[in-house]
Amino acid sequence: MYDYVKKKVKKAFIKGTILQFLILLGLWLVLSGKYDWLHISFGVASALIVTVIQLRINRYLYYQKKIADEHSLSWSRLLLYVPWLIWQIILSSLQVAYVVLHPRMPINPSLLKFKTKLPNIAARVILGNSITLTPGTLTINIDDDEFLVHTLTDASHSGIVDGSLPKQVAKLYHRRPTTVIDDIRIEKRVKWK
Repeated sequence: MYDYVKKKVKKAFIKGTILQFLILLGLWLVLSGKYDWLHISFGVASALIVTVIQLRINRYLYYQKKIADEHSLSWSRLLLYVPWLIWQIILSSLQVAYVVLHPRMPINPSLLKFKTKLPNIAARVILGNSITLTPGTLTINIDDDEFLVHTLTDASHSGIVDGSLPKQVAKLYHRRPTTVIDDIRIEKRVKWK
């Protein structure tokens, strides 16, 4: 019984790898729009290189046993996270537009430093990119669990300080967010006249 399951998994893995290669090659051909010998050979080489790299990454993760429930991304939560993030981007865009159009330009730029308790580096990268995508904030540095973020106004960093953005990222990795962010400090404020 065990050998049967093992063979079936191996067969599915091989089919998935071949399918990945064919999708990458097809994408190359469609996007390049050129079907001569040189471009097709570049497409085959590129698709093959990406597929081999992906196989090596999968093998490394499998043998290092890094794929656990808390380290794997929940695709259903991701489907909820993307619309939530888009809504946050819209709200932040309106806040930045208000600041820019206001006659006194009430900006209060600051550098915010905080630590997170996210499960892995992918979660920290998602948080950093989400912060940068939100207008009025920019992730400057991520050093292990410590983030350095530039904010335009106090309202810009409210989603970080109250923990709503880091909690949403933690939920992507099946984490029950209690305290995801701590040790929050404002490093530098620049007063504008």
